[in-house]
Amino acid sequence: MRSRGRMRVRWLVAVVMLAGLCCAPVAAQQARRIIGTDHLRVLYWPQSEELAAEAAASGDEALVRLRGMLDAEPPERIDVYIVRSQAEFDELTGGGNDPWVIGRALPSRLRVVVKPMGPQRLPKLLAHELAHVMLDVAVGEAAWALPRWVHEGVAQYAAGDFGVEDQRVIARASLAGELLTLDELEGAFAGDREQVALAYAESYTLVAYLADIEPTKGIRPLLDQLAKGRDVRQALGLAFGVPVPQIEQQWLEGLRTAYLNTLSPPSSETIVGALFVIAFAIALVLVRRRSGRIRRRMNEQERLRKLLEGARWEPGYPREGGPDRPPPDDGYFIE
Repeated sequence: MRSRGRMRVRWLVAVVMLAGLCCAPVAAQQARRIIGTDHLRVLYWPQSEELAAEAAASGDEALVRLRGMLDAEPPERIDVYIVRSQAEFDELTGGGNDPWVIGRALPSRLRVVVKPMGPQRLPKLLAHELAHVMLDVAVGEAAWALPRWVHEGVAQYAAGDFGVEDQRVIARASLAGELLTLDELEGAFAGDREQVALAYAESYTLVAYLADIEPTKGIRPLLDQLAKGRDVRQALGLAFGVPVPQIEQQWLEGLRTAYLNTLSPPSSETIVGALFVIAFAIALVLVRRRSGRIRRRMNEQERLRKLLEGARWEPGYPREGGPDRPPPDDGYFIE
């Protein structure tokens, strides 16, 4: 009996060991992997290996551009996580993310977290998120006070993230007289979806406008003033030597007409349909006017008939054909 019991134990141990050997490669495959560069550490799952390689290459290129643009040295290491689920995304970012958010930067932790996406979309997104990290590095302790439009405008400008749809958002707002002023930009980021889209688009254009005032210096003079803890309006005036109302006026004047050509003209089908509706409306008006004239003419004839019916023929009144000619059957006199 004991020998049989020992045999059973040995068989169980063998099965467990075999199962461990079979499962070990799978477990190893599912471990998070790492690609390292001079300033980046890309952490990813095996199924995202191609995307991780793109992240390492495009991320390094973005840091080179940001170094020149912001005049700031990248930190020793920035972690870039490529996640595989919403739960993991929330865990690494602290939660509170809408499902449509696909990338987020945590500058204080020197961390960027992105969801899986096509390799062609990653470079701009990663440049955008790395710009948030580098902007905090450039401004230092005053980074907490940076306006949202500075953060988002610089991030989009660094990534070249300004497409036709952004231009159309500005064009529609311009036609409606709803362009955001400098003082309205910050609050618009807390508005509805349309307001947020307009705030992002205008933030890009404002940073691009400021960078063109002194192209050799770009946006750095503003960041230098903000790093000293100055109010954004004071920082703008000191950075560019131009009164802030003049900066704002010229920036908005440029926006009012810059992107109107991006709005799609009406299609030929729309034009034909509109002309048909107009022609139908004109015909309806003409028909109603004609019907009105006919009704007025008939009413006038009816009125005259009734007036004539009131003029009765009297005997002895000379009539055509002689006085002795009998009156008509209806007894009325008609001239």
